[in-house]
Amino acid sequence: MTSYERWSLVASFGSLLISVVAFGALAWQLLMLARGTAQDHDRRRKQATMEYLTAIMDRRKTLYDEGIPDERDHPAVSALISRALAGDPTAVRLITSYLTAFNYLGVGTRSDAFDREIVDQAWGGLIIAVRDNYAPWIEAQRESRGEPRLYEDLRWLAAEMTPRRTADVPPQGDPVR
Repeated sequence: MTSYERWSLVASFGSLLISVVAFGALAWQLLMLARGTAQDHDRRRKQATMEYLTAIMDRRKTLYDEGIPDERDHPAVSALISRALAGDPTAVRLITSYLTAFNYLGVGTRSDAFDREIVDQAWGGLIIAVRDNYAPWIEAQRESRGEPRLYEDLRWLAAEMTPRRTADVPPQGDPVR
């Protein structure tokens, strides 16, 4: 082997080594970009969740002022549902507005636009209470409209929430004995 061939071989392996290192560096940068993008997406999803929850809080305040009862006050919710089923347009509007806001929260969470863990942590019990206490209204509307998927995302969301109460914890508002 001539000196020229040896130097050509060394130069070829050197080029190959530089190419492998450059490829490794490029792969590393792409990995870091992917991680950064995923973290940014996660942060934005959490931010959007908090913004929507804040908007619902404002909407709930308005609806409370207009007459929607606390979602955990079963007798008051039942009375409102009875009024709505009897044809009271104000009661129908209140319930529809209220449940629609929660259904949209379910749509956003189901589609991964909102963070399920934040929704669960912030309002899990509230969402379960809404689903449970407004179930008669939801079923009546599904039947009367012939739309079995009405408020489907609210029901899905409530099923995804983690119940936090145990048998040893009294319901909200009851004194601890």
